[in-house]
Amino acid sequence: MSRQGGGIRLRVASEDAFPHSVTLKDGLRVLIRRAEPEDFRMLFSMFNSLSTDTMFGRFLRSQMRLAKGEVQEMLGLEDENVTSLIAVVEKDHEKQAIGEARYVTDSAGKLAEAAVVIADEWQNRGLGTALFSDLIAEARRRGLAKVFAYFDVENKSIMRVGQKVGFRLAPKESATDYSMMKAEIVL
Repeated sequence: MSRQGGGIRLRVASEDAFPHSVTLKDGLRVLIRRAEPEDFRMLFSMFNSLSTDTMFGRFLRSQMRLAKGEVQEMLGLEDENVTSLIAVVEKDHEKQAIGEARYVTDSAGKLAEAAVVIADEWQNRGLGTALFSDLIAEARRRGLAKVFAYFDVENKSIMRVGQKVGFRLAPKESATDYSMMKAEIVL
């Protein structure tokens, strides 16, 4: 439902924007929607197909693969403090997750930590920007005050994407940790 306001189309705050399609830089269309518990198999497969560099960029630690229990716990798809959006395409008549963005709120529901990951072959097409933008819009819609994320300082792509969607890089929290940078958005 939309309302007209002075010739500008406004989205009513309670309207759910998902699912919707986005067009990537190369013209391909991707569905972005809320993740559901039934998506576990797709997401497990995606996470375990990521390269070592992509795994490090997402988890900020060296890890080759994730166990089913780790993915189930991390996804927390039935936890009301977790908001997870996934990007889905159809490949060989089967749905495939190619990206996931999420935030987890604090107990007061005002502060959230966010993360995004894009399958290797889908990177640098605008999908990370689309997912992160949607995630921040959802945080605003839900009334969060601030969203923060940690980025690998070597991952210039995610730092650019973060800045593009409004994250401001914060001063380093510790002089001894040179591998990650905190970024935040005050909503």
